[in-house]
Amino acid sequence: MSTPLPPPPLGDKWNAWGERLNSWLTTTRDKLRFLIGGESASEDGILMWNPNITKPVVSIDGVWTPFGLGSGTNNGSHAYIYSTTSQTASSINTAYGIEWDSIGANNNISINASDSTRIDFAKGGTFFINFHATASSSNSSTKTLYFFPEINGVVYENTTIITTLHENGQKKVSSRNGLFTVSAGDYLQAMWATTDIEGWLEQNSATAFAPATPSVTMSIVEVST
Repeated sequence: MSTPLPPPPLGDKWNAWGERLNSWLTTTRDKLRFLIGGESASEDGILMWNPNITKPVVSIDGVWTPFGLGSGTNNGSHAYIYSTTSQTASSINTAYGIEWDSIGANNNISINASDSTRIDFAKGGTFFINFHATASSSNSSTKTLYFFPEINGVVYENTTIITTLHENGQKKVSSRNGLFTVSAGDYLQAMWATTDIEGWLEQNSATAFAPATPSVTMSIVEVST
């Protein structure tokens, strides 16, 4: 039950009334106005509530932009995906889709049931993606490994990661962050290639003092719808 606003004082007892008024003001909570339709986003920094997506939105550059928080159909779209097996290439200088066999916390993002190289998005939006791969070498020849993303089979330009191994038994972790915008039903593939089939993606078993190492991992977090 809300505290009623105290009536104005009788006579000159304004100090006591002012204290009661200040106490009442501290109990109030402002609600966001609802974005029903036609509200202008021309002025930056206006915060409103969009009941259609059950999320707060803010006006930025003339557009109502949802927060990447709150509830709704896209609420918390995310996934942690990894592979518990080593992966090798049959041929040099040939692009292969990285295969995924495990998924941790996830919502609206999954490994495709028919093609384990595909990561499916049930909801569209813009996503922050963090990728790691453990490359290993079994000889001392110099070899280069390449990693790059594809969306629906189409490469993303200027996104390739390159790493070079020189020593027998050498291991290197390659990683990159990025922002990707996808639509509902799109799929993402992480591709890789090597100049020497003695360079591969290595999984390592747990030791007495450390847990197992996946050959590849990918973390995906929604930043906006």
